[in-house]
Amino acid sequence: MRKKVLIIGHERSGTHFLTNTIAQCFDYDHDTINLVHTQGVDWRNPQAFENWTAQFRGRFVPKIFKSHHAYAFVAPLLDELSAEFAIFYVQRDGRDVMTSFWTYLNRIPGRGWGPQKSTVGQFMRATSSGQFTQFQATPRRITMLERWVEHVEGWNKLHLPIHRVTYEALHADHDAAIDRISDALEQKPVARVRPTLAAPSSLPWKGNVGTWREFFTDADVRYFNRTARPGPVGRMLPRPVTRLAGRLAERLLYAHAKVR
Repeated sequence: MRKKVLIIGHERSGTHFLTNTIAQCFDYDHDTINLVHTQGVDWRNPQAFENWTAQFRGRFVPKIFKSHHAYAFVAPLLDELSAEFAIFYVQRDGRDVMTSFWTYLNRIPGRGWGPQKSTVGQFMRATSSGQFTQFQATPRRITMLERWVEHVEGWNKLHLPIHRVTYEALHADHDAAIDRISDALEQKPVARVRPTLAAPSSLPWKGNVGTWREFFTDADVRYFNRTARPGPVGRMLPRPVTRLAGRLAERLLYAHAKVR
């Protein structure tokens, strides 16, 4: 039986880019089965999650399954799912994720999916809220950037039965990415086609690497580096401690930047 495909990634990390690559190059459907609230499943309940996936057990499904869920949601089922699914985690430079996510939410006003702010700097610092929190594991109040950090940290744990792909690798060497996908699916590609922005997606924007440079201020870069790249001391402290210290320092620096 051919492997079913499950693609997981934080919002705006390249899930559609990877989906379209697999669909076009390995003869899967472009239509996806999205693991979202409209399925009527309590994804926080492992038994409910497992019951939903059971309907697809033992048969090939040409549609690609797509999820934005944090690691904690899928962890109890990961070994079982990996028996029939090729599970891909796609990740992207967090600065581009924040920039694309900020733009995306501002293009769908009034729907309550997440915070809408005037700048990407304000967006990164905003408290996570709205419909997208359905994919967020932590019950604590965290910023949009902290939410991304937790997502990536969870899915980058060692020895997970998943295949990691980066948005940047898909851009830089699409053929090499296809070869790695081929190994994961245990099948040869039927074509080697790079998807265009016209391929099925959700409000595609620029589709480039490094767009964040057009929108980040120096204060935004410092905030990102402190939050997403903790030093040796930060890695030794519990996340809430480093989060509090970072917020206090950020308030001072951001206030200073606004005064200038």
